[in-house]
Formats: sequence, C-alpha cells, structure tokens
Amino acid sequence: MTKTMSLESIATITMGTSPKGTSYNEQGQGLPLLNGPTEFGHSHPDCTLFTTESKKQCERGDLIFCVRGSTTGRMNWADKVYSLGRGVCSIRGATELDTRYLKHCLTDRLSELLVRAGGATMPNLTQDTIRSFKIPFPECRRKIASILSAYDDLIENNTRRIAILEEMAQVVYREWFVNFKFPGHENAKFVESELGKIPEGWEIRTLDEVADITMGTSPKSSTYNDHGEGTPLVNGPVEFGDKFTQRVKWTTDPKRFCDAGDLVVCVRGSTTGKYVKSDGVYCLGRGVCGIRGKHQSFVDHLFTDQLPSLLAKTGGSTFPSWTGPQLNSHRVLSPPTALVARFDDMIAPKQRAVFAFTRKNTNLRATRDLLLPKLISGQLNIEKLDIDTGVIEEELLEASA
Repeated sequence: MTKTMSLESIATITMGTSPKGTSYNEQGQGLPLLNGPTEFGHSHPDCTLFTTESKKQCERGDLIFCVRGSTTGRMNWADKVYSLGRGVCSIRGATELDTRYLKHCLTDRLSELLVRAGGATMPNLTQDTIRSFKIPFPECRRKIASILSAYDDLIENNTRRIAILEEMAQVVYREWFVNFKFPGHENAKFVESELGKIPEGWEIRTLDEVADITMGTSPKSSTYNDHGEGTPLVNGPVEFGDKFTQRVKWTTDPKRFCDAGDLVVCVRGSTTGKYVKSDGVYCLGRGVCGIRGKHQSFVDHLFTDQLPSLLAKTGGSTFPSWTGPQLNSHRVLSPPTALVARFDDMIAPKQRAVFAFTRKNTNLRATRDLLLPKLISGQLNIEKLDIDTGVIEEELLEASA
C-alpha cells in the first residue's frame, strides 16, 4: 500500500508576505513581485511590479501555488527568483522530479485540498492547512513524474509553436493594415478620411459590409442534452476551450449556426469580447455571435484589432453587452480585395497549424489526465519500468538553467 506523507515532511513550503507598498516600482529595481495569478503566464510568471524590500522569496524551479481568492490552487513554475506576496506560496521537493511529482499530485488532489480552504467568497489556504495536507508518496514517484512531465513538455513545445505562429500573423497584419507598410506601399498616395489619413483606394465601411455577423438565439432549454443528440450548442465561455469551441451541450432544436473556422464571440455579461474559433458546426446561443468573412484570416485579425473600440461601446454597467446593430454599424477600414486575399493566402496556413497544435495539446492533456490518478494511486504499476530518473533530472536542471 502506498504510504501518505504531509507536505511539510517532504517539501519546503514558503508562504508569501507582501512587502511595503512604498518599495514597489515598475523600473526593475529589486526582485519581481508575485502576488497571484494576475502575474501568471502559461507556465511562468510575467511580473510588471518589483520590490526593493522583499520579505519572502522562491527559487528557480519552485512550484508557485495560489492560496487566496477564487483562483486558489492555480499553479505556475518559477523560472527565476521572485518575491512572494501574500497571495501565493512556493513548494519545493528534494529534487526537480520530486517537485514535479508534487505538482501532479496536487493537481489530482486539488478538490480535496480546496474543501479545507475557509471563506465562501474568498477561500483561503492557511500555512497549517497546506503543511498538514497529506498526499501519496510512493517509491516510484520520480518515475511517475518522468512519465507525466513528458506530456507536459510536449504540450509546452506545442504552445510555444502556437505563440510564434500567432505572433508572426499579428506582425504581418499590423505592418500591412495598421502601419500601412503593405507590399507596394512606397508608391501609395494617402487621403483624408474619418479615421485619419489612409491609402488611396481603401474605404471606410461598416463591419457588416466586410463580414457576416450572426447573433445567437437560444433554443428552448427542454431541447438541451449532454449525450450528443442533435447539434452542439455554444452559448458562452463554458463552451470555449483554449482557442477553439468545445462540445459540452447539444440541442435538438437549433436556430442559428456557425461553421468551422468562424469566429465565435461573447456578446453578453462580463465576458463580452472573449472569443474563440469554431471547430465545427454549432448552434449559436443568445450569449454569442458568429463572425464569418470571405477572407476569414483577415476578418479574425480585424476583429481583434477593433476589440478595444468595440468594448468602449458596450452598454450596461453590470452586464455589458453588444447588440446586432452595434456590431453591424461599427466603422472599419477596408483595404482592397486583392491585398486582403494576399494576406489570407499567407496567414491561413499558419491558422491551420495553430488548430493542429491545439488539437494535439487537447489530446495530450486528455491522455495525461487519464494516466494521472491511475499512476498516483498505484493502479498502474510502473516500478519495473526502466526509466533512468537520474538522466531526466539532469535534463530538467539544464533546461531550467
């Protein structure tokens, strides 16, 4: 039977303490200050505040764990020394693989730990609660960490590729359609318009003139099901995956639709403006709209570029929203069709690659999450597997250096 151990007996735990506010700065003086998930990135923090009077620090390679508020339990990896504010703690095992095992084990047992967090509105994990929390601690824990970390590394590599592809597309869009450094711009003439000076031959049009906008309408709730009957429904962020729609509910009485490749955008509530790409045919519920263009890659980038000005038009202080007329009438710059088509030809393959890498990550996460409880519980016995954890440990140390 796998023994269990308290976290304090197998890990170094450092609870954060906020420095004095007078020590904060944005000029990079002192240590980067980490207070919670606001500074969390995909894997590593991205801090904008620094402190010259740090009270508690983590080390590179530590697991950063949120201990306060609605994001209690969210995690990131420390890629360098950070000053720890009161919203986080750091957790470090005896070795790199031990720390990785702790991360996977806490992921598997997170709901059990959160039950112990006090406060209905603002859950709070105290030092004693974290230190006394018990987890399985088998002899083969480093082998478990090696197996699961292989999935994490593949996911991280794919995520970096996605970020590079998206950045490349964004750079091209801004150069051509914001900075007006499009092919042949050297010979372009500029004229006055309601949006300032624009290249001659470009037009100011409404959004519904450059894209088809379909406002969603929800079917009767009695037609909903979660077993795949009918058409999948997208009604808001519950059906939003990392970058694409995901199937959660279905309806047998769909009213309005989006298709694969369409942009799906939230139009109601605090998530207004949040968007993903559709990975297939969906019924559009009242909380979203679908945006489709003949040159979809251009339309996608046009929408994200216009998002700040569109958000400024949302009505309602508690529940911001967009109406169909608000979106349709929004004024945008419309370049010549030939230039838009050239952009689409260049960017569409990158978007297809993003879809492929995102799909791979979805499958990798599903497999990892299926293995996780089976490995930690001992249901899958890997003690006899020939895994050189010493070599893997060295590779992890080199990667974090």
